[in-house]
Amino acid sequence: MDSTDIRIFCELAFRDLGYVEFEERHPSAASLGKKLGLDEKTVRVRVKRMEDSGFIKYYQAMPNLSLFGMRVVSVFRFEALNLSTKNALINHLHEVPKLVEFSDYLGPFVTGSIAGSTREDARSGADYLASRYEMGISVLGSRAIEEPTAGIDNLDWQLIKSLRYDARSNDSSLAQRLSVTQRMVGYRVSRLLRSGALSTKAVIDPRKQAGLVFFELELAIDPEKRGAISSWLAEKYGESLWSLYSPTADMVVASLFGFTIAEPEEVAIQALKLDGVKRCLLYILKEVIEPKRPNWIDGLIESKLRLRGKGKAPD
Repeated sequence: MDSTDIRIFCELAFRDLGYVEFEERHPSAASLGKKLGLDEKTVRVRVKRMEDSGFIKYYQAMPNLSLFGMRVVSVFRFEALNLSTKNALINHLHEVPKLVEFSDYLGPFVTGSIAGSTREDARSGADYLASRYEMGISVLGSRAIEEPTAGIDNLDWQLIKSLRYDARSNDSSLAQRLSVTQRMVGYRVSRLLRSGALSTKAVIDPRKQAGLVFFELELAIDPEKRGAISSWLAEKYGESLWSLYSPTADMVVASLFGFTIAEPEEVAIQALKLDGVKRCLLYILKEVIEPKRPNWIDGLIESKLRLRGKGKAPD
């Protein structure tokens, strides 16, 4: 794999706080090419190769969490007392309330995206986790969840459930499963995506690609130098920098990739030399971990279907 492959699957798989969703069941080769400045054929061939190798495991569908009364997703970094404690947490991810995504880093560090009705609600979930496993905690930022622009009925919930772990399922098989027309499936799925009620992403297995290193720099900075620091990172590392945001005025979080284990430290050392950088913490990604199925989101989808099946109004 080269840097072009990596930029493609970063768009398919990763969701930072500033991510803009594609209004398609899965981003088309044409839309990805337009965003990344690549031709359609190049994108199609490279995505197919990543799928065939098992690097892209499958495509997952995610319902808009505001449909369940959640308005915010906050990202937290946790530091465990030791590796045994971290492993205990990983083995019980399915018990963590409202956990959306979870990433494991080398050493005692993990990050988790937790949903809530408010920032305080999301923080209470993170505090529960930190207290139960005696972990240190820091906030990396929050994102408001916009409500969908269209209503959801029973057929929509059935489609969401069917697409949950197979977002590329074709219209014909979905139509047969749900006893509706193929045209109806295509129309409904497109409406769900355009309205923001549903989004999709690729689920990857970083262990399938040797020689590829994802890492993050967490920079404590002088707020007055934030613009200059962000510009330097973007110019210096170009397409290797796949995400850059500032959760607070005095912090910059940069997500990058490299091809050798030495690169993360080299980048961190260069960042520390920048005027206005007070501290640089380095985190090397080990893997993105999925909670066991069915998880709490699957349970909420089933609840919606049961309520609709009984003719009751949704929450």
